Amino acid sequence: MSRAPTGSGGVQAVRSALRLLEELALAQPVGVSDLARRLEMPKTSVHRILATLRESGWAEPHDRAGGGWRVSRRAFRVGLAGVGAPPLTERARVLLTELRDAYGETVHLTVPDFPTVLVVTRVDGTNSLRTFLELGTRAPMASSAAGRAVLSVSSPDLLEALLARPIERHTEVTLQDDEEVRRLVAQAREDGWAVNRGEWRSGIAAVAAPVVAAEGAVLGAVSLSMPAARLEELDIAAVGARVATVCRQLAAESWAGL
Repeated sequence: MSRAPTGSGGVQAVRSALRLLEELALAQPVGVSDLARRLEMPKTSVHRILATLRESGWAEPHDRAGGGWRVSRRAFRVGLAGVGAPPLTERARVLLTELRDAYGETVHLTVPDFPTVLVVTRVDGTNSLRTFLELGTRAPMASSAAGRAVLSVSSPDLLEALLARPIERHTEVTLQDDEEVRRLVAQAREDGWAVNRGEWRSGIAAVAAPVVAAEGAVLGAVSLSMPAARLEELDIAAVGARVATVCRQLAAESWAGL
């Protein structure tokens, strides 16, 4: 039985693509020139591999303004499957499910992935009309409740680095004024939770709070997501306090860490 030679062109091409994907995950968002320098590969080769990875759904442009490349949600989902992630204890799942059951709304657990937060766990809502974000979805820090919750407990330098970039307009009510974003982050810091009223996705609202480890590391955020009309029917301060309580419990006893 014959074997293909390990040095064949096909095997080498796969190795090059995997090396590039690994480096892309570490350096994202990153441009072609920087990636070629890191890998010590010709720019033409890097560009060709990126184009192939994009066609197959493994890599994507970071933004429409040409801000480099990043790995795609497909790579994220495969990574989760490979490690059995997210590494939540049963107690953590119980806490997230209890929050969902209290309101019937979808709960998302996110981790920071500047300039976004990344959805790593979801507990689906039970209401007939409910929100849904795929695992691996990236939400903008400036315009999402989870993102502003993370910013509220992070170094001020993170917020300033975020505001050094133009804020993308996602909906008709997206806030693009730096001072307004600063004000909302400061409000979230004071309250212990943040609110988004359709600024990222039209008609979709959320209340979120940060998960902070005992030593101060920002682990992520939990958000309760719902149609915007339903948010106004709730006692938002009470909802925010409840989400914040769940986050403190996660940090104290339940989250194995990501």
